[in-house]
Amino acid sequence: MNTPASRFPLIAKVIFGVLFFCLLVVISLWVVGVYFLKPMVGDKLSKSVYENSDQLYQLTFEDITYNPFSGRGSIRGLSIQADSARRRQLISSKDITDLTLDATIPEISLQGAELFTYLLHKKLFIDEIAINQPRLTIRQYPSSGPKKSEEKKTLHELLQKQFKEVEIGKIRLIEAKITHDNQTSEKPITNSIQQLSIEVQQMLVNPESYRDSSRVFYAKNIEVQLDSLTMPSKDQLSNLQVGKLNVSTQTRTLTIENLGTIPAYPRQEYVKRSGGGSYTKAVLSHLHVTGMDLSQLEQKQKVRINKVELEGGRVDAFEVRNRSSKMSGPRKPFPHEQFQKIPFELTIDSVITRKIDLYYDELNPKTEQIGGINFRNIQGVITNLTNDSLTLLKSPTAKAHFQTMFMGANALNTHFTFNMAANNGEYTCQAELGPTNLVTLNATFKPLALMEIESGRVNNLKFKFSGNNVQSWGSGVILYQDLKINILKKDEEKKRFRIRDLFTFAANKILTYDSNPMPKKEVRTGKIEYKRVPGESFFGILWRSIRSCLSDSVLKT
Repeated sequence: MNTPASRFPLIAKVIFGVLFFCLLVVISLWVVGVYFLKPMVGDKLSKSVYENSDQLYQLTFEDITYNPFSGRGSIRGLSIQADSARRRQLISSKDITDLTLDATIPEISLQGAELFTYLLHKKLFIDEIAINQPRLTIRQYPSSGPKKSEEKKTLHELLQKQFKEVEIGKIRLIEAKITHDNQTSEKPITNSIQQLSIEVQQMLVNPESYRDSSRVFYAKNIEVQLDSLTMPSKDQLSNLQVGKLNVSTQTRTLTIENLGTIPAYPRQEYVKRSGGGSYTKAVLSHLHVTGMDLSQLEQKQKVRINKVELEGGRVDAFEVRNRSSKMSGPRKPFPHEQFQKIPFELTIDSVITRKIDLYYDELNPKTEQIGGINFRNIQGVITNLTNDSLTLLKSPTAKAHFQTMFMGANALNTHFTFNMAANNGEYTCQAELGPTNLVTLNATFKPLALMEIESGRVNNLKFKFSGNNVQSWGSGVILYQDLKINILKKDEEKKRFRIRDLFTFAANKILTYDSNPMPKKEVRTGKIEYKRVPGESFFGILWRSIRSCLSDSVLKT
């Protein structure tokens, strides 16, 4: 009969045997993770990418390591390359993608990656993933035909075969450079993003997190920092430029510095290259968005914003007065019509503007000179901007109120309404201009109307008109006195204007009223009737509608 003393050595051997086996497994895991992960896992992954992409993509990397005890790992020298020759071979397939990606990433590092939790429970927990200085090139090709429609799935549905749950404390994209090579047009267009950094915090992917309203794309917070962005327009006549951009989904804020639409050519050359189109250069110093709700962007394609503040900027609009060049082609959409075409539902409660300058100029081909008007230090607010169909059923009208200095010296208050639900660009415009010395408008009237104002003063100007993308109509009253004008003719030899005495006499004595009202007469009301030429800009239509009111008030017709 064996005694307990005689059994102890056997138990000890079993215990030490188990411990030794565990230690051997641990050491093996460590050795495999540190020294042999690339040939065992990496080569298999590269082969899988190559085969599953139908030999379109090749994945390579210099090294891959992982320590299962510390949870630290890294992938160095990663490269993903698309084979353009193979894509051409696959072009007959209706499922071939119209986008390809080339990427080089110096290093992807992991911290706190819990391997054993995944092996035991199929749950992936990682403290941090850092993607350092990736260089991405996205190439967009002409469409190869209709694609098979696929059922949209959530991220959890796509990952549920491999993971029951994914939780990542932080994902950092550090100083990325992204190039978009668009080859869908005759002339390829290249867009570039410099110094893009993104930090995704507390990302959780499970069946419940998809519906969590406190998360955006499964994360508690997404912060984006961008130092430079340039995007050419489709016709390559202008560029969208962004200086700096900062976004935080947790604080629901967006800030952009030095945002602008910059034409690629001087204004007269731009008009020529665009076939008589309108030139617009817009530069904004500061844009700040608060109350930006992105929680419904992924599920319902909806974004709601509480307030947008625009401060410090200038808009330069320019046209060549040539109606024949603008007669053909479709009507250019008004700003509120363009808002309706945004590819997701967007609602902005208010837009506040401060210290914005607007300059509108025209070139008169007959005089070969430029005249224009300007509105300086625009302050105002726009409310109820939306293209959300449900919101439009309740309240379809956006309203805008602005105060500005007309020609830099005369107080002007304007009020607009925009029917955001209409399909014909409906709007109304109402304004009141305070006392104005008409002589200050000669920079406008001399080159554009071949007329010089010798004297005259506006005591008050009020007008109100409605319009759409076809015409405008309404009326206005201008109270003025002591109007005296000179009719001009361009002296071709001396390249200057000279007064046409006979026409000037007729204009002052026969064709125009020198005041409104005339002594012992009622106040005259001017009619606004203007039919739009398709190629005209919204600013040009406003100015010509107002000008028709002025002409009807002053001329004896």
